[in-house]
Amino acid sequence: MSAIVAKTRRPWFGSHMRLYLGIIITALVVGLALLSLVWTPAPPTKMRIAMKLKPPLESSLAGTDQFGRDIFSLLMTGAWNSLSIALVAVLIGVAAGVALGTVAAAKRGFIEETIMRLADVVFAFPAIISAIMIAALIGSGALTPILAIGLFNIPVFIRVSRALAQRVWANDFCLAAQAAGKGAFRITTDHVLPNIAGGVAIQATIQIGLAILVEAGLSFLGLSLAPPAPSWGRMLGDAQTYLSQAPWMAIAPGIAVAIAVLGFNLLGDGLRDKFDPRMEGRA
Repeated sequence: MSAIVAKTRRPWFGSHMRLYLGIIITALVVGLALLSLVWTPAPPTKMRIAMKLKPPLESSLAGTDQFGRDIFSLLMTGAWNSLSIALVAVLIGVAAGVALGTVAAAKRGFIEETIMRLADVVFAFPAIISAIMIAALIGSGALTPILAIGLFNIPVFIRVSRALAQRVWANDFCLAAQAAGKGAFRITTDHVLPNIAGGVAIQATIQIGLAILVEAGLSFLGLSLAPPAPSWGRMLGDAQTYLSQAPWMAIAPGIAVAIAVLGFNLLGDGLRDKFDPRMEGRA
C-alpha cells in the first residue's frame, strides 16, 4: 500500500510550481518598480532627439522611443505607476466590498438583497465605461483609474466575502457564539473576518493583475496618468505610429504588461492551490 501511495503522490515542488513562478515573476516586477524610485538607467522623461528610434542594445537595453527616451527606464517607472494605481484601487474594492459582503452575510433578508442588487448594478458597468464617466467629471489623471477600477472591484469582493462569510456562519462555533448572546457585529469581527481573510487575500492578488491590465487599457485611451508620467498603456498608444519603423516600442511595454498580469495570476492561483484543501490533487 505504501508503494502505491508513493507512486501517486506528486512532488511537493511540482505541486506548487505556479506559486513559485508567481512569486518569482511578481518579485521581479515589484523589485524593478521599487528600484525605479531611486535609480533608472537614464532619466525616463529626458528627451534626446539625436538618439530617437534606436533599436535595442544599440544605445540601451530596450532601445529608445520617438523622443529618444530610454524605453527600459520608461518601463521601470511605468511599473511603479501601474502597480501603485492597481494596488490602491484593489484596496478600495477590498475595504468597501468586504464590509458590505460581511454585512450581507450577517443580516439576511432585505439588507442582504439590497446590497446584492446594488452590487449587480455596479458590476454591470465595466471599468472603462466608469473611467469615461469619471474623466468627464474630474478629468484624466491618477484618480480616474483608481476610482474606476476601485468601483469595479467593490461588487467582486462583495460576492467573494459574502460567499466565504456564509460558510463561516454555518459553522458550529458561530452558532455557539450566537447562543452565548454575541451580536452579529462581534461574531463578524471575532470569527468571520479572520476566517475569510485568506480567501479575500487570494482574490485580491488576482484582482491586482486584472487592475494592471485595465489601467494599461485606460492609459492607452488617455484616461489615466497625464504626460509626461510614464505609463505602459500610453507607451503602447504612442507606438502605434511607429509599428513598422520601430516595433520594439510596442513589444517592450506589451511584454511588460503580459509578464506583470501573468505573475499576479500565477501567484493568486498558487496561493489558492496551496491553502484551499478542495484544490488538493488538481493540476
